[in-house]
Amino acid sequence: MVVKIRFSPKQALYIQERKWCKNQDIEKCADGSLHLTPHTSGWYDVKKWILSFGADAELLEPEDKRKEIMEEISRTAELYRSD
Repeated sequence: MVVKIRFSPKQALYIQERKWCKNQDIEKCADGSLHLTPHTSGWYDVKKWILSFGADAELLEPEDKRKEIMEEISRTAELYRSD
C-alpha cells in the first residue's frame, strides 16, 4: 500500500531525519511542511501512527483511507463534546 501524508512544519524535521520504511519518498513544501510517501504493507499501524500526530499529520491519499481516518477523528471528537 502506498500512502501520502502531509506533516506540518513543526514535525517536518523529525520526519525527514528518519527512515520510516524501506521504500519512501519525501517532498519538502514551500511552507515548511513535507509530504511523506511510504510504501507499506500494514494499514493498521500506519493509521495509528498518523493519528498519533494529531493535527500535525494529514493523510492525503488514498481517499478511502482518508475517509476512514476522518471517521475515527469524528468518533474521538464525540467523546470530548460537552453537552
